[in-house]
Amino acid sequence: MNRWSALAALLAVLAALALRVPRLETRPLHNDEGVNAVTLSELWEKGNYSYNPDEHHGPTLHYASLPFLWLSGAPSSKELSDSTLRWVTVAFGIALIFPLLLLVDGIGRSAVAWALVFVAVSPAMVFYSRYFIHEMLLVFFTAVAIGAGWQYSQNPSRLWAILAGAGLGLMAATKETFVLSLAAMGIAGMITVWCMTGAPPKPAAMLARIPRTHLAFAVGALFLVWLALFSSFFTNAAGPLDSIRTYFPWLKRAGGHSPHIHPWSFYLERLAWFHPAKGPIWSEAAILASAALGIGASLFAYRAAFHRFLALYTLLLTAIYCAIPYKTPWCLLNFYLGMILMAGVGIAWLWQRFISRVSQAALGLVLFVAVVHLAAQSWLAGAEYASDRRNPYVYAQTVPDVMTLVERSEGIAKVAPQGYETVIKIIAPEGDYWPLPWYLRRFVNRGWYETLPEDPYAPIVMVSSKLNARLDEKSKKKWIMVGLSELRPAQYFELYVELELWKKYVETLPREAE
Repeated sequence: MNRWSALAALLAVLAALALRVPRLETRPLHNDEGVNAVTLSELWEKGNYSYNPDEHHGPTLHYASLPFLWLSGAPSSKELSDSTLRWVTVAFGIALIFPLLLLVDGIGRSAVAWALVFVAVSPAMVFYSRYFIHEMLLVFFTAVAIGAGWQYSQNPSRLWAILAGAGLGLMAATKETFVLSLAAMGIAGMITVWCMTGAPPKPAAMLARIPRTHLAFAVGALFLVWLALFSSFFTNAAGPLDSIRTYFPWLKRAGGHSPHIHPWSFYLERLAWFHPAKGPIWSEAAILASAALGIGASLFAYRAAFHRFLALYTLLLTAIYCAIPYKTPWCLLNFYLGMILMAGVGIAWLWQRFISRVSQAALGLVLFVAVVHLAAQSWLAGAEYASDRRNPYVYAQTVPDVMTLVERSEGIAKVAPQGYETVIKIIAPEGDYWPLPWYLRRFVNRGWYETLPEDPYAPIVMVSSKLNARLDEKSKKKWIMVGLSELRPAQYFELYVELELWKKYVETLPREAE
């Protein structure tokens, strides 16, 4: 890496820090973040972690989070803040810059420099770097696998073989969708070989060209990483088998058995042009247009093997994600990494076409405006629109109003004779109460119900408005409804409190000046 590549990386890191770090606590935890937080607290405090193949993703997010919790100085999960939980994904979002430097001699310094800029300021990349979910780790490990694979193809060594294998193993241990990236890599690689040699490739013959020791090191690194993480470092014998069994329920969801079914254009609409009523215009069209140019240049101008591979990989993975009915917006990051690399290639190719200083100055000005526009959107997405549905990357997001519900419950516990040992019952159809299990973690005696139990009463009761509980009427006002809070869009919870306990709480509230 020369000084210009180092300077580009430094500037990208500074921009990434400025957009990812501030105001991490602005947005309440999404329900997926809440699930991950509860699982992490079990690992951190009790050393308990067992991979769940039915509803959860891989273990890397939880194990990678531990150093950040140790550094936080928090004595227990009760003192952890939302921002502390998100430090791990912020770190991986920034660290994504570095494996891309492995591609400098593959697609060129200028192309990589622009890719670093786009990684740093892309609203999608920034927003989900501030999200305590698995996606940013998967993207990072994908970049490691591609970068190490490229370096091995140029300088075969055990080190690059091990790093490539470990990257693939970490992808597998992060999220089940890694198989889509792996499939796109494999197909893109075979098409590339076919185009370069003029003959259909034979996978066995391709593998035979790799020294056996190198192949053994790569496979060994992949297997060891997979085995260690899924077995919870050799304490859960069922974990590795569960990592295979998980594909049965996920295949059902991908095939349409899920509420998250959307049309093929779902991802591209959010990236290209998203303009909700009474909201700003969101667009990463500058990256998409540059990527289209880069794909065209890679396939028809450069025609180099690695350019062709990256272009085909990006096209294939984008097509796969668009074709699958199951869609959540953060999944787009997996193909968007390829788009960003192709965008760098496109701008580098275009810059070479602009020979005069005047034309280069004009192009530079356009690119500067595009980068500033992307950065401004990233700031808005993380601040004013952090939990607003008018943000294209907000999806089934917890509404800030839920914190009123939590804060009021904690205030009541402070005046209750049992304190945080006060019984609290939370009732919602299909267990749709996340992330409340995380936010109510201080309460020792919590009961979770999907239907109204025979005895629904407790000092504090939270009930989904869908159940039409009317506990105040049924108890003849011995319990009263003291609030209605929105958990997620159009999902409300009623807060019922025992009358005498509520009176004690009201007495602690500040009085308005008469």
